[in-house]
Amino acid sequence: MRSLFLTVVPLLTSLAVLPSLVAADEFCEDLWFTRNAIMDRAGYCFGSNLGRAIFDNTDCLGKNVRLNRGDQETVATLQSMEHDNDCRVDTSQSQLSLKDLKHRHALWFLPIRDLSESACIGWLGDQAGLRAGPTLDAPIIGKIAPGDTIGYSYLPHANWDYVQVFDSNWNFKSAGWSDLRITPKTCRQIAG
Repeated sequence: MRSLFLTVVPLLTSLAVLPSLVAADEFCEDLWFTRNAIMDRAGYCFGSNLGRAIFDNTDCLGKNVRLNRGDQETVATLQSMEHDNDCRVDTSQSQLSLKDLKHRHALWFLPIRDLSESACIGWLGDQAGLRAGPTLDAPIIGKIAPGDTIGYSYLPHANWDYVQVFDSNWNFKSAGWSDLRITPKTCRQIAG
């Protein structure tokens, strides 16, 4: 009996940790993408399989690119977060598991992933547009429809949130920046 206990308890413990490892991989991939998207926009030429698969090198300038002060600070913050979370993205692969990758490429302003998550489950408001940046001047790149679930996993910027939108079965639908205020009156349920 003791032998069975010694075998089952570690197995159950490892299974309980598995979802957090998957979430950690997605978190690290998210940080990696944002950091490298900033570098891509500055003209960085990617050499890794992953960098070449995710970003377009046709307009790159080289390996030594200049970042403005804000981008330098953001890259430093992302590198610190990657270090603090022991992130190790496999750059020999050719894809990321980010559901919103197409939307992220369309963004004017890149979001920074947060460790906390929350959601508005069952949006009760009207259809709303999601924008490429945290401003009303940014183009609409997605939408929230009544009944959707709105996921919050990113640091807010100037009273705007980068959100991911899911259907009632948690299938990804859309993403973008929103200035909607979530209250108990606008959601069937608030989680997180």
